[in-house]
Parts: sequence; structure tokens; C-alpha cells
Amino acid sequence: MILEYVTFETSGKRMFLFDTFRGFSDTHLLPEEQHLKESYSYPDCLTAVKRTFSGLRSVDIVPGTVPETLAMRTIEHCAYLSIDMNCVQPEIAAAEYFWDKMSSGGVIVLDDYGQTAHIAQKLAFDDFARARGVSILCLPTSQGLIFKP
Repeated sequence: MILEYVTFETSGKRMFLFDTFRGFSDTHLLPEEQHLKESYSYPDCLTAVKRTFSGLRSVDIVPGTVPETLAMRTIEHCAYLSIDMNCVQPEIAAAEYFWDKMSSGGVIVLDDYGQTAHIAQKLAFDDFARARGVSILCLPTSQGLIFKP
């Protein structure tokens, strides 16, 4: 939707998709998040994702685990960050990695912020926001929004 709505292909901007494209990495789940493995089933979807975005030069698909893959691409500026990895460690690592690269007015969308099953993520992002002097807006969709000052 974003790619079409903002005519992304002609904007000169790039979109990076960092994901395992096959679900959780057990090494990143905290003990209190182990129950999530039973709640989510992720088929390998890398081929389907590549097919969906084929032909779009502005989209860079980066398979692998976060934070390990973040340094694989040079990204100097970021205006929009959507975080939906369903566990604390890679999500906080991504937020920390991109925070100083975020443009003033940039937006971070936290997919599971208000869901009780993901309370560890909420608490970690509350600490993240507090340390940076910002607030998180909890939406009725259970997502959280952070605006970079």
C-alpha cells in the first residue's frame, strides 16, 4: 500500500524488509516469550515475498535474523519503521539501531504493543521511549506509535 500510495518507485527512496521470513529464531526469545512459539505458526514465505515485490527496484529484501542482518545494508536515514517480530530482543535491537537514523517527524509503528500476550515487548518499548524522552501512543488496533522529535 505504501509503495503505491506515495509513488515510492519514483521517489528515490528505498524500502528494506528485514525478516527471517520463516518465524522466530529460538535464540532471540526470552524465557517469558517461549509460549509464543505455540501461538504462531510461520511457513517459509521468502519465495512468496520475493514474488510479491519482484520488479520493484526500490524494495530490498534482507532475509535473516535481526539484529544480525541490520549491518548488511547501509541505511543513513529512515522516516518510517514498522516493527513486527513478535519478540523483544530483535524489536528493541531494530529500534535502537534506527533511532539515530530516524528523521525528525519519523514514525515507528509497533505492531503488538497493546496485546497482553506481548507484555514483555510493551514493557521494553516503554523503557526505550522513556530513555529517549518520548511517549508511545497506543492505538485501538493495539499498535503503538512513536514519533521522533
